[in-house]
Amino acid sequence: MFENTGRIFRDVSASSGAVFSKIFSGRGMAVGDLDNDGDSDVLTSNNGGPPLLLRNQGGNKNNWVGLNLVATKSNSAAVGAVITWQSGTVKRTRMKTGGGSYLSSHDPREILGLGAATKIDWVEIRWPSGKVDRLTKLPLNSYVRVVEGTGVVTK
Repeated sequence: MFENTGRIFRDVSASSGAVFSKIFSGRGMAVGDLDNDGDSDVLTSNNGGPPLLLRNQGGNKNNWVGLNLVATKSNSAAVGAVITWQSGTVKRTRMKTGGGSYLSSHDPREILGLGAATKIDWVEIRWPSGKVDRLTKLPLNSYVRVVEGTGVVTK
């Protein structure tokens, strides 16, 4: 288990629980927010053994906005959509990907991290179809549904 300190990745396996001292014959891994709390959890399948659920219980110290993208003209999974968001002076961008790992598929929702910021200024979604939706006044620490080309946001 590694922690991103912002400068390096630090090995925190010893302090992350007994499961990180064991060896598993993992065959697939799915990442998603299983408990809808804004942080990613991990489920692995293991050859000859039961699945292993690693729930992220890091304390949810930071704010976030979750997006469930619903395409109407683009491919159904919105793969290739470019999501850009700004909170204060920090601007970030990511591309929506699809699929997952061997024998698994990840949660299709996107979690946009805000750090300690108390609001998100805007989110822009450039859909694969070429349409662009720009959203403001999004609620923090919850998921919203965004429909391509309408900018409609619902919980």
